[in-house]
Amino acid sequence: MMKNTVPTVPKLIAAITNCLHPKLLKPEYRQTNANNPMYGHCYVATEALYCLMNKFSLTDTFKPFQAKDENNVSHWWLQSQGGVIIDITASQYTSVGKTPPYVAGKTRSFMYPSPSKRSRKVMEAVLKKVVDV
Repeated sequence: MMKNTVPTVPKLIAAITNCLHPKLLKPEYRQTNANNPMYGHCYVATEALYCLMNKFSLTDTFKPFQAKDENNVSHWWLQSQGGVIIDITASQYTSVGKTPPYVAGKTRSFMYPSPSKRSRKVMEAVLKKVVDV
């Protein structure tokens, strides 16, 4: 991509997905992630996408949402006021015949006032891929 080109949301999502690696996971998610590659990445992927969308002024209508699933595991995604969902890691549910816990979702602030260390690593890698910085 040419320098100073604004990436699209689909390009950001693809780049984020390609940057997700088991090393980014909390230890308790690594075993399940071995057979379900999106498992455990929802917070980092969602926070990275939210921050990058804001950086490039791609939208201001999406907010972070969170809910616990049937196993009491927290799940994060972006959702617009109109109900449009962007969930980079939805396949961690759909690939095993489950539905993400959207119906229980509530808008939340991210856990930290600035992006987490793991999200920053993803964003740095994405920016190198899609913006040629």
